[in-house]
Amino acid sequence: MTAVSVTELAAHPFLREMPDDYLTQLARLATAITVPAGHRFFEEGGQARMLWLLTSGRVALDLAIPGRSPLIVETLTAGDLMGISWLAPPHEWQYGAGAVEPTGAYQLDGTAVISLCDADPRFGYQLFVRLMRVAARRLHSSRIRMLDLYAGPAGPAGPAGPAGPAGPSGPGPR
Repeated sequence: MTAVSVTELAAHPFLREMPDDYLTQLARLATAITVPAGHRFFEEGGQARMLWLLTSGRVALDLAIPGRSPLIVETLTAGDLMGISWLAPPHEWQYGAGAVEPTGAYQLDGTAVISLCDADPRFGYQLFVRLMRVAARRLHSSRIRMLDLYAGPAGPAGPAGPAGPAGPSGPGPR
């Protein structure tokens, strides 16, 4: 693990146009890491403490599906942020994450980032807006993958259409 410069952080798409004084604070917390393919960053339900700004490689976010292989919700690449569950209680990972290929990232301790946000609400707001963009995209990706998973051959509503066999007004005549 090595230190990360302000210039390196400023070049990451997640932090692009972040004010230099905020980048300086984040750089003090960041370390550069490289992990091999197959490395598990975290498991669904585990305690969330870190975040990563990916600089190379690919990481699959997955959901455990009982009786099935994990469902890959999204594949992250260089320029993506991984890990938002550290931000709010209960601080549990909502997905698992594994490196699909050797992956580089800037790793930051979420608790330390929260302390920066608490100390400077303007910084917290800047970071929160960026994190919400990521969260919205992840929710959308999860929704699309669940539709893919549960859609039958006739589509998500099944063979009878959106209202099912009884039609839109209920079970039909009695």
